[in-house]
Amino acid sequence: YLGVGNHGSVVLPTLAAMAAGAVFTYLGFDGIGFLITYSAVTALLAAIGTMFWMKGDHDRRILLVVSFLSGACGLSFALCGLVLLVQGQWVLGAAPDNWAERLNTVVAVACMTGLGALTLSLHHLQAQIELKAETMTDPLTGLMNRRALNELYGDRSFGPFMAIAMFDLDHFKTTNDVFGHPVGDKVLCRFAAVIKKYGRTGVDAFRLGGEEFAIVMSRITPEKAHDMASRIGVAFGTEIVATHRGPLRSSVSGGMGFGAASGRTLDEVLAEADAALYAAKRAGRNRVIAQREQGQPDSGPAQKTA
Repeated sequence: YLGVGNHGSVVLPTLAAMAAGAVFTYLGFDGIGFLITYSAVTALLAAIGTMFWMKGDHDRRILLVVSFLSGACGLSFALCGLVLLVQGQWVLGAAPDNWAERLNTVVAVACMTGLGALTLSLHHLQAQIELKAETMTDPLTGLMNRRALNELYGDRSFGPFMAIAMFDLDHFKTTNDVFGHPVGDKVLCRFAAVIKKYGRTGVDAFRLGGEEFAIVMSRITPEKAHDMASRIGVAFGTEIVATHRGPLRSSVSGGMGFGAASGRTLDEVLAEADAALYAAKRAGRNRVIAQREQGQPDSGPAQKTA
């Protein structure tokens, strides 16, 4: 269970202290050797408990139990050392035998058994979390994928202060055909980087597949959602990707879908955003359109690119 935090700064001094204890034991001062070893083990267990509590990202109730068990075990070793120190037993000639040693035997076995089971469970839980994160993350851009969108918002009701912006990179097939797929991948990553710059609480970005992306915005008015999507498009238009044919500047089209006071499903909002996206394509690309229920497109001025 040393897999939390940078534990090298704790383990190395502990090993050095144990080595010093072995030297004292070899010289005949086995009581001092035991005292040093007990102190080192106490410090190590205290550090482990602290690191779990300070740097762990699991359920705090589990981390509290881990920290408590580490602390209790460390305290039992500290009591063993304290008894030797108080009694001045610098030379023993045999393994120490007193009430603290007997207590330590019981506490150490119980705590170490509990720690082993808990930390194995934590590592298993961490592996599950990492596996789930991998299945919900687009490996190229690092954004969440379509599966994550359905997991997070598939059962949500989209109210009046929620919106989805869908984006599709303009002429992306031509980019791949002319410049090659590695350059196309760079363009995708560059757009993902632009989206990430606008990330905040209540804004989740996804790569739906190919050159298609989506942003789900919460606690935001329709006007501000449209403005954010437009600013993303403008910002992407200023990005330049170096290629063997010279600098490449791309553009993106976007469409908006909005929630309603009565609540709308993810599929309904996505369908509205998708329709608005295709309206933006038909209108000349390089723009973000909000397709209102009346069928009248609402778009800002076309975004200028070089």
